[in-house]
Amino acid sequence: MSVVYLLSSLPALSLDSKPAMTVAEFLAACRGELSAKDADACEALVSDRPCEHAFVRAWRDKEAVLRNMAVRNRARKLGRDAGRWTRPTSDCDLMLERLTDAAFQLEDPALREKALDRARWSAIEELEGVDPISIKRVFGYAIKLVLAWKWCELDEARGLAAFETLTDMPITL
Repeated sequence: MSVVYLLSSLPALSLDSKPAMTVAEFLAACRGELSAKDADACEALVSDRPCEHAFVRAWRDKEAVLRNMAVRNRARKLGRDAGRWTRPTSDCDLMLERLTDAAFQLEDPALREKALDRARWSAIEELEGVDPISIKRVFGYAIKLVLAWKWCELDEARGLAAFETLTDMPITL
């Protein structure tokens, strides 16, 4: 089992280009190179299933901070109290809060969502730390891979078709 081998075999990722590896291929590589506990943590990160691994808990706390800030921004815009929709977190993250606030200054929903995912990317890199061959890099890669696939799978034609389906309903009184 080699974290070094796994990390050296992973292709580079970007939010702006299609990943060279699927999530399934990544998970198979993890099963082949990591301990069962670490491979399970990777699977939990990509499938959002429960896991008590320390990195998974830390990531989910960062995600909760970001989502809480998004709720506060949306509630403020509507003149409502956000308390009902926020979730408890074990920490605060001023950088993540600042990036989330900046994203909500963007009017275009797609640009706002991309900015939120860039904020997530920054939070992941913070969690990964500075060691280039740490298991934390593998965990971070798992989340980044899901984010990258999210953006490459968006299709304008499918989105417009879904919009038309949702808005093309007759209103009968």
